[in-house]
Amino acid sequence: MAINEPDYFKLLTKKISKLSGIILDSYRDKYLKRRIELRMKVVGIKDYREYARFIEKDENELKALIDTLTINVTEFMRDKGPFEYFRDKLAVDIIERKQKSQSKLVRFWSAGCSCGEEPYSIGMCAREVFPEDWSISVYATDIDEKCLKSASEGIYCKDKLQNLDYSLKSKYFEKTENGYKIKNTNKLSYRFKRHDLTNDPPISKYLDTVFCRNVMIYFNEKQKVKMITRFHEGLIKGGFLVIGKSETLPNEIRHLFEPVSLKNKIYMKV
Repeated sequence: MAINEPDYFKLLTKKISKLSGIILDSYRDKYLKRRIELRMKVVGIKDYREYARFIEKDENELKALIDTLTINVTEFMRDKGPFEYFRDKLAVDIIERKQKSQSKLVRFWSAGCSCGEEPYSIGMCAREVFPEDWSISVYATDIDEKCLKSASEGIYCKDKLQNLDYSLKSKYFEKTENGYKIKNTNKLSYRFKRHDLTNDPPISKYLDTVFCRNVMIYFNEKQKVKMITRFHEGLIKGGFLVIGKSETLPNEIRHLFEPVSLKNKIYMKV
């Protein structure tokens, strides 16, 4: 069957990239095949060539495929360890550094922000520990425009908030008929933007911390090196990088960072 022909698979991925604008070279073949074949099974197609023709004619199926490829599952304060370390340790270091430079602005980047749970978690943690008169800016980027739209609306079901303390829920959310909505908070801003981690430059070159958790699992080694190098470019001297619990820095660029907490996968730019 043509479904097992690697040449047809490559032609299909090129077609998907052309139609969607998403560079699929950054995804592992096994991951792509699993996700693509899931959609093929739904529409009853077993041939890569036939499916390529199908998505070219059916815009709704193309959108469904992109959603399947970029699927995101997350919640607020997912894996509390890094957030607690950020709140209790990293924030102290950042405050000391900012006071020396007489700055009252801190910048964070949630790279691969999904539907917004991570950047809002970062913002809440930061607002709890940084002085009230300091400005906190959280850049939140993703390649999935559907996720970005949902994130910018800031409305979540009760289950998404299960890891939050009651005090944080009441302080940063308001109950609505559609769920829980993020409140506007003084001197705390969120900036949502579409961004391709494998091709676009860093979102800023004055970042205090970059969070990129559970994103590298979708990338090959070459793309990981490219992405981490750009994080290094975007971070200020002594800035921090937080990656996923099961992820590691590629050997080729480990010299760019110094481990701060291996348990929580936090590194400092050197």
